[in-house]
Amino acid sequence: MKKSKKLLAALLSGVMTLSLAACGGSASQETTNTASPSTAQTEETGTAASADLAFEPYEDELVVQLGRLASPHTISSLYEGDTLEDNPYTRYVKEKLNISFEDVIEANDEDYKKQISLAVASGDLPDIFTVTDYNTLVELVDNDLIYDLTDVYEKYVCDYVRGVYDSFDGRCMEMVTFDGRLMALPGSNPDNGVPILCWMRKDWLDQLNLNPDEDGDLCITIEDIEDIAKAFVEADISGKGTVGIALADNVGDAQGLYGAMGGFADIWLQNEDGSIEWGTFADDSVKNTWELLNRWFKEGLLDPQFGTRTADDVNSLLINNQCGIAFGPWHTPDWRFTHVKDANPEAQYIAYTMKDADGKVNAYHENAVGSFVAVRKDYEHPEAAVKILNVVFGDLATATAETAPEVAQFVKDGGDNFCRPYQIEVIPYENTEKYFTEHTAVLNGEMTPEQCTTAENRNTSEAMMKYLEDPDNVTSETSAGWKAYNSRIIGCGASIGKLKENGNANWISPLYPPTMPVMAQKKTTIDTLELQAYIKIVTGEEPISYFDEMKEKWYANGGSDIIAELEEYYQK
Repeated sequence: MKKSKKLLAALLSGVMTLSLAACGGSASQETTNTASPSTAQTEETGTAASADLAFEPYEDELVVQLGRLASPHTISSLYEGDTLEDNPYTRYVKEKLNISFEDVIEANDEDYKKQISLAVASGDLPDIFTVTDYNTLVELVDNDLIYDLTDVYEKYVCDYVRGVYDSFDGRCMEMVTFDGRLMALPGSNPDNGVPILCWMRKDWLDQLNLNPDEDGDLCITIEDIEDIAKAFVEADISGKGTVGIALADNVGDAQGLYGAMGGFADIWLQNEDGSIEWGTFADDSVKNTWELLNRWFKEGLLDPQFGTRTADDVNSLLINNQCGIAFGPWHTPDWRFTHVKDANPEAQYIAYTMKDADGKVNAYHENAVGSFVAVRKDYEHPEAAVKILNVVFGDLATATAETAPEVAQFVKDGGDNFCRPYQIEVIPYENTEKYFTEHTAVLNGEMTPEQCTTAENRNTSEAMMKYLEDPDNVTSETSAGWKAYNSRIIGCGASIGKLKENGNANWISPLYPPTMPVMAQKKTTIDTLELQAYIKIVTGEEPISYFDEMKEKWYANGGSDIIAELEEYYQK
């Protein structure tokens, strides 16, 4: 497998200049489908799909065996009696293409990755499946396990989906191109260019008459966060032994705090001279943050169980009304705070960007590509993968309540996007900004929901307006509007609207290299060293001077070798 290193380097580290607007068991190789045979490989390939081919239904029902993610949140958003195989999205695909689904791998997060890894090892893959990381995609290509989609894509892709990928100037398609051939369908990353936010319980702030943002620019400092956490804890605002700040058991969960201290952790950075370094050691910002967290731990502002809680455990603290400060992207209300609101109807949130001592909001561009969709090599209907993509991300993007009533209602009712057959997003580069500007325009009376450019924005703006008719009494009928308002107005308002108005963003573009031999052998060891030191320093088991000792061990136990490998890779 060959891939241009210079091209990949440019792809993964290119600076984005715009603010992005956006988010079983084993499969059998046997097929029970009775659909007409594919003509994808027998007809001459054109440069663009006709509408007939892009959305042409199968004469006989085609049953596609899927490998798909299935989170508890996604499942909880289904209508009673529905499943991930049979819900408004899959029924719409059935109506349009005569395709139905059988989930042969259906699992969440790490369990899903493990099941896909087992399927890769055995070669017993689903017909079509979501790939959640680039390394797995490379492994699939290297082992010749997935279908070359080049000709199928060119023949069947609809104009809308092609335009979405084109909006990333090649960054999406290059990630799935090997030896000039398209080996998977990429998901575009809706968070590319949007910083991590500090979310606070606004109802708690109001109850204590607190305002960390006197100038109203929705941008606060690390000192502001500390003051609010201290006030929440001292007042025991929850009445349950309030936790000021809680972080999950990984170094990166404090990324927003590192930015507020002037730096970044757990990302690869390339200097002007071509040298590469690990963000944790680029300067003293991360070290200083760990020292600060240690003080917060000793003073009772940081969770006393720090270092032992998973992300789900932190979610439980929020839902149990014990913690009122959290960190996350603009869409955190969609999947995290919605459960807090369900359990605590009085809960309200406000979001802030976080600035350093120089007044800068330090943020980094994430990879332009999230997950991928791949097709097993010997699948008889590879064109189905592209047709499903067209319907889910092309047709539905411009659908209305009249053309797709069940899906439109499901979106209004808070149905999760990952109930779709594919657990990727295929949305334009500027999508998140469009979320903010169009929803703001609707609320300001400058446009109607019907004038929004996408079906999603039409649906969510209508849901938002219904919620705002009685915002103090959120019901099951208006909870989707609450989520939409808090993510697209509150979250995007801070991370896009005010950030652009303030003009104080400092963006960097990390490297996103594939896992190479030395990295594969040694990265886990040095990641463990870093995590253990983080927990020990913050909890006081080791002094802050231990950071420098860990740094030396990090380089000696593989860090230096990995950096040498990366520098050679990016110089080619």
